[in-house]
Amino acid sequence: MTGRPASFFAPLPYLVAFVATPLAILAGKLLDKDALFYRYGPHGFAPWLALAGLALLASLWASGAARTRIKRPLWPVFATALGLSLLAWGLSRVLLLALPQAESYAPLLDELRLPALIGFAVLWSGSFGAPGRESLARAGAVLGALMVLDFLLTAILARGLVPGGGYFFGGAPGTEDALAFLLCLALCATVDDAPVPGVPRLARWLILAGLLVSASRAGLASGALLCLFFERGPLRGRLTMALACAVAIWLSLVLPLQHMATGEELGLDWYYSATAQAMKQEPRALATGLQLDSPVALAMPELQGVTWDADSEGQPVSVYQIPASLLRLFAGWGVGGPLLVLGAALYCALRGRRRFGFGLLAVLTLCGALAPVLHIPATAAALALALFSAAQRPQTVADSGQASPEKDPGQDEPSQAPA
Repeated sequence: MTGRPASFFAPLPYLVAFVATPLAILAGKLLDKDALFYRYGPHGFAPWLALAGLALLASLWASGAARTRIKRPLWPVFATALGLSLLAWGLSRVLLLALPQAESYAPLLDELRLPALIGFAVLWSGSFGAPGRESLARAGAVLGALMVLDFLLTAILARGLVPGGGYFFGGAPGTEDALAFLLCLALCATVDDAPVPGVPRLARWLILAGLLVSASRAGLASGALLCLFFERGPLRGRLTMALACAVAIWLSLVLPLQHMATGEELGLDWYYSATAQAMKQEPRALATGLQLDSPVALAMPELQGVTWDADSEGQPVSVYQIPASLLRLFAGWGVGGPLLVLGAALYCALRGRRRFGFGLLAVLTLCGALAPVLHIPATAAALALALFSAAQRPQTVADSGQASPEKDPGQDEPSQAPA
């Protein structure tokens, strides 16, 4: 599978997902504006709408340039641009007025996040090409360095170890899982090629350092899996890193000041059992999914300072509240939902770089079963672009006309010894 060559702008979504959205969390905390987090952070759609508009403009520009070369009129391009602009303006006006009055459609629109983000990744790859795995590894290195700084600064201020940090990026629910998932995607980009002996791999170490201080159990488990089974090199080194991730998981469970402001504690096992029970009561939902506007089950979580009455029916829990993406896809769309996502990832792994692609598939399976990573715009878009990159076979001698092996993004250039 050969894709369009990546342009200068191709890595821009990685810069947004790995650097801009985490910094939006910091800006929201410093300015005391939650809107910055919800609109421009990992959970916000605003950056991806802007990037989609940029990709559309690039496609129209390329179409206009192609028509100019073959001396055809440009009015169809201008008409298309004007039509799309009017459509976007009209939809924004209509949705802003209609959505508050159509609450019944909110669950469906929420479940359409993933298809919309996949569509964005297709549009971006078609306009600029799929970003290379080198860009993914470098973006992960920057995020890893930011998370280490967050951890160190929080430890200094708290005068003790605080898993996951929190001064920069803490406080928002699910943020640690989202950032750790991004680091796992970047770690997959460093396991594709055999490392050169004796050459430092700065990007890989920064990614692993950020992952170790993330306190995300799903991310740390995925990191241990990647180090143990997907990386190459001596078994002792790979086993050491896997054990380090296991120790970090243990520390996140036993150290204080972790999850200080949690509300309800249902537990992931409750969501799995409740979904299975709902499927048993409605077998047709295995194919079509449960009703999005009806609660999956009624729960009585242990809330601090709240005592439930014996006659209380409990708190309704809907599909959109399920905190694991693959389980949420199963509940909302039936068996076909998670199978379609995993099958697409498997197809990309088989078609292109298998070690890179199968690493992404393993991270998707493990993190998707434990965290809402497919329903967060930054992580879903980054995953889709990484899979498109993994689906492209590396250039061979026959394709490129010269024997130039691809550089491992986690490695530095070896120094040349003086003659």
